[in-house]
Amino acid sequence: MRREEYLHTLTEQIRCKMARGTIEQEINDHIEDQKEEFLSEGMSQTEAEEAAVREMGDPVEVGLEMDRIHRPTMAWGMIALIVGLSLAGYLLRSVMYQTVLGIEQSAGKTEDLFWVGTSLSWHTSLELPALLLGLVLMIGICYMDYTRIAVYAKPSLIAYQVLLFIGLQVAGLKMNGSTRYIRMPFGIGLNLIDLLWLTIPLFAAVLYSYRGQGYRGILKAILWMVIPTYFLIIRSQSLIGAMILELVYCVVLAVAVHKGWFQVCKKAVLTGIGAVVVLIPVLLAGGLWCFGKAYQKERIAAILSIGDHAADFPRVNVIREMLSGSSAFHGNPQFKELLTSVDGSVHLLASVVAAYGILAGVLLVLCLVVLVLRFAKISLNQKNQLGMVMGIGCTALFLIQIVVFILENLGGVCNMGIYCPFFGTGGSGMLTSYILLGLLLSICRYQKTAPEPVIRSWRWRQRSQS
Repeated sequence: MRREEYLHTLTEQIRCKMARGTIEQEINDHIEDQKEEFLSEGMSQTEAEEAAVREMGDPVEVGLEMDRIHRPTMAWGMIALIVGLSLAGYLLRSVMYQTVLGIEQSAGKTEDLFWVGTSLSWHTSLELPALLLGLVLMIGICYMDYTRIAVYAKPSLIAYQVLLFIGLQVAGLKMNGSTRYIRMPFGIGLNLIDLLWLTIPLFAAVLYSYRGQGYRGILKAILWMVIPTYFLIIRSQSLIGAMILELVYCVVLAVAVHKGWFQVCKKAVLTGIGAVVVLIPVLLAGGLWCFGKAYQKERIAAILSIGDHAADFPRVNVIREMLSGSSAFHGNPQFKELLTSVDGSVHLLASVVAAYGILAGVLLVLCLVVLVLRFAKISLNQKNQLGMVMGIGCTALFLIQIVVFILENLGGVCNMGIYCPFFGTGGSGMLTSYILLGLLLSICRYQKTAPEPVIRSWRWRQRSQS
């Protein structure tokens, strides 16, 4: 049997089209290696190739075995955990909402509190539709070939940021001197911070296209990191959002450098990235503290729980009281009185501890940690380099969001305005999280099949078409 016929018969047995090219190349390399051995034994070219093909075995049997090994596998356990956390978050917010609603109505507030007052921070009528839409998006993205992102990463990232800029100009909602929301039809507002999280996998894909370059590739990557910072600091005045996004970008860049993507001195570049990670928040916060406006200084003081601001608008003291009065199996006896004084969109974990005990809160945190660590392990073990950096970027974001959420609920820091997956409120944050979760599940699904994407420049494509 000729080599071409053998490879064609073998690849026909493989149902995953994504894996066919990689497997065909792998088998072809084995045949070529075996052919070289037979040639060294004195065989002719034709005899050596025929013998090498026979040595590989029956093409149908080998193809079926390759199909079994290189088949996309759904991470059903992780999907079940995601759905469970989603339902738990929704039900807990609903319970807390009903509790607050009952307290306020018993106090004589008989008006509909669904859209106004303290109850708004716990629950809105759009949460369930957003949750269901998010789960559908997650499953749909899970079945998509994530490697296609790399082919159009640069134009996609540019177009996305242009759309954000136009959205801010045309439909930006200005509040407290910052433009953080884009107004949509039906009274829907999209949070700019949440929307910019979607640039993380696009940035990873752009970085992937610079593999093999030296310091020039590093410089290009840094330039791609600047524009989102403009949106977050200049337009929305979110110092925390900018620092988190830049930190995730730096993590992705550091992993790429560590894996040898760039022809640079690894130690020097990684040291520089580490210094940037430490210095940027210090310099930004110090600059605002020394030269910023009064309300900007107050925000920094509140975030760090400094002075009276810590007790003023984040209600840190109430959170600490909720936790200190709770035991392992029982909540705080003054739970209902304290519940109306906290922000339900931020302090759901503290409220669960105050309602059901410390172990209930620990269980929720453990579920979040298990999910993130599982995604981190899968991302780090990816053979596909694109899947590795995209997965690490998304996982790093979720890890930071969870750490901020825990700190806020321990009374260690004040409300930073960062959405936490599953337990936060807000349609844009919820949908963004499920999109990124779908991407992570796609990386898990195709970890044995996804080939390394071939990135060609636009000039190369123009020459090839002419």
